[in-house]
Amino acid sequence: FSSLDNGIADLKKAQEQLKIYRQAVYASTLTWENLTPISDLVNNLSQGWSPKCINQNSSDPNQWAVIKTSAIQSGSFIEYENKILPETLEPREQHEIIKDDILITRAGPRVRVGICCLVKKTRPKLINCDKVYRLKLKKEKIIPQYFEYALNSPVALSKIEKMKTGSSDSGLNLTQKIFLKLEIPFPDLSEQKILIREIESRLSVCDKVEESIKISLNKAKALRQSILKKAFEGKLLTAAEIERCKQEADYEPASVLLERIKKEKKN
Repeated sequence: FSSLDNGIADLKKAQEQLKIYRQAVYASTLTWENLTPISDLVNNLSQGWSPKCINQNSSDPNQWAVIKTSAIQSGSFIEYENKILPETLEPREQHEIIKDDILITRAGPRVRVGICCLVKKTRPKLINCDKVYRLKLKKEKIIPQYFEYALNSPVALSKIEKMKTGSSDSGLNLTQKIFLKLEIPFPDLSEQKILIREIESRLSVCDKVEESIKISLNKAKALRQSILKKAFEGKLLTAAEIERCKQEADYEPASVLLERIKKEKKN
């Protein structure tokens, strides 16, 4: 387990380093000039609906579900982070999430407010929750992928951090009025395409490494369960390893230990 824990710690450290690398890519690619407020780039900004749901994830594309705020991660949308909408409730289809929606968390703990992602793909019948803003962009002005990169850049994150309001770090808000005033770099569409290609070329390797780390972490979790299973079945050590253990000076069989425990209980 100690070896496994060390490996997991290294993997998580690598994950954090990848986050820093992403920020460095955004910082070196995006130039903060020719700024435009978000309000000029958005056709519609809305927040969703959070009825009382069944606390189970749904992967059934024919079943309505409401996303949790954990579905929104920096630069990625996790569609299975949802709760099932009870059949007794009529779905509010106007809040259904579709491809090219921009989602940003508007309420919650400080570290979870202002997280932004582009919905690159999604299953049908997923409803936005009321703690998340959904933005419909003016695509004739701005490319959704570029908008996502701009909002996840260090400068934008710093500006959003200052926009958060509330008396406690455990419960802050990002109001529509203030958020729509946020200014981001606004090059023409042709330059946006160039910047997207440049960022994606640098992040493609990063994405592959990140996926590999996630797979390794899942394998580590499965390995821990496998070790425990073998240990309790008496299959963790080979016969030769058990024999070597018996030769150690401090070796004692379980029967001796149990007898000692009995005596201690009696005393």
